[in-house]
Amino acid sequence: MKFSAIPGYEALKGRLIQAANAGQVAHAQLFAGSEGGFGLMLALAYAQYLNCENRSESDSCGSCTSCNKSQKFIHPDFHYLFPLAKSKKIDSDELNASIPMFREFLGETPFGTLNDWAELATYENRAPLINIRAVRETMQGLQLKAFEAKYKIQIIWLPETMRSEGANSFLKLLEEPPDFTIFLLVSDQPERLLPTIISRVQRITVPVPSEAQMVQFLSEKTGESENRLQMAASLAEGSLPLAFSLLNEKEDDYHKFYMDWQRACYKEDSAGMIVLSEHFHDLGRELQKTFLKYSLEKTRKAFVLSGMGGEILNIQDQEKIDLGNLGRILNQEIVATMMEEMNKAWVHIDRNSAARMVFFDTSTAIASGFKKQKTA
Repeated sequence: MKFSAIPGYEALKGRLIQAANAGQVAHAQLFAGSEGGFGLMLALAYAQYLNCENRSESDSCGSCTSCNKSQKFIHPDFHYLFPLAKSKKIDSDELNASIPMFREFLGETPFGTLNDWAELATYENRAPLINIRAVRETMQGLQLKAFEAKYKIQIIWLPETMRSEGANSFLKLLEEPPDFTIFLLVSDQPERLLPTIISRVQRITVPVPSEAQMVQFLSEKTGESENRLQMAASLAEGSLPLAFSLLNEKEDDYHKFYMDWQRACYKEDSAGMIVLSEHFHDLGRELQKTFLKYSLEKTRKAFVLSGMGGEILNIQDQEKIDLGNLGRILNQEIVATMMEEMNKAWVHIDRNSAARMVFFDTSTAIASGFKKQKTA
């Protein structure tokens, strides 16, 4: 992976490149970023740059023998350590057994989360972690001399999932590293690492991707319109997997769902609310939270439309008509109720409450607010 595949972070990339060209590469570096961000991609690009045979002042060449193998994740001097568990696909929690599947994961979603990896590996209800056997397997492999490149590079994805025994063994490896070995740790919860490990690594903070970075990256990977890209980037809040999930939804799915919901609440249609609760349940937790954020934004826009005619709102014609009609029955009191109930629902979903019940309770509370408004 080349640095150019990752939008933004120019200052951070510059520091990494400068250190590599000056021969001042710390033997252990921690890329501390956000879940679903660019941390792992930056580590992979840096690893490729370190061993590139024809690197420039700004990036790896992407075409030499080392780069070709790095980009396919088959370089003999690149080692990977990551959370494991037994699965339907692989009835083993040994590291080597899962390497081919992890290469597939890196090739398709190098920005993926632990949940994405667990889904691909079909871990189901098993919690993947870095076990002591995987750490020992890694330690044995690093004792060998480099096959082709200057550096042996050990990429450790989510080191915070190490159990204490494995973490202590890994600590010994950090204290007495083999020659020409570089450890690149990639974490989205660095506070869970042992303080002794933190003290032995050079920390590289990877900020949460901005909306502009996400739009640029999504634009290069999809053929979606600018409006859809902006919507996905805004709602995903720095999570690339969530942004792709939003883009995979049909363009009008969220809007139709939101309008059907508000009509059911206004009519006090309990049967309709139950049906919509099932739909909400089927979205999955992250998309449930995202839909609630979407609903908050659409409620705000409907209220603004009722007073300003929509001149300042960048929304599609049909959406403007629907939200305009909704805005005519909204007053400040019901909007405050809707906002409060949607925010409460988001908190409950984030805490893993039963989605059907949360959505139905939220619907009945909003329906009560509408009833109170109509009575008044």
